[in-house]
Amino acid sequence: MFLGSTPFIITLSFGSLCLFYKIFKYRIELILFLGIISGSFILNKIQKMFYSIGRPDLHHLIKVSGYILQHKGEHTLSLIIVYGILSFLLCGLISRLWGRFLLVCITSVIVLAIGISRIYFRLNYPTDIIGSYFTMGCWLVVATYFYWRWKERYVSKAERYKCGD
Repeated sequence: MFLGSTPFIITLSFGSLCLFYKIFKYRIELILFLGIISGSFILNKIQKMFYSIGRPDLHHLIKVSGYILQHKGEHTLSLIIVYGILSFLLCGLISRLWGRFLLVCITSVIVLAIGISRIYFRLNYPTDIIGSYFTMGCWLVVATYFYWRWKERYVSKAERYKCGD
């Protein structure tokens, strides 16, 4: 539950932004990071306009503290987006295929464990978690696809107009 808590997600996000900007000199990728996170919250608000399911009325196995986002799978939304985009950006830094595979496996285990724990502790319905996985997974795929298309065009244009060749 700690890896999905709001303070940890916010700290991880800001820490990653600083790390990518200062050490790896990522600029465009930071815009992608912020755009995907902003878009996920907008997408979540649009979803809430069309349907609303309350939290399970069952006895909660734990008392939830440190969570700001308390409505139908928003923790799952935020952790899929943050861990997914971090995994995507870190894959670009890892040159070996086995390293990328290991990163994706670790990220997948963390995301699945947090979703399962939310169901186990009766904080969300399974359908909310599955819906969050599907919606935010699609959002990540679409956003990264358009990012790669834009980056391919931008890099090819920049190389065509290089001075001094």
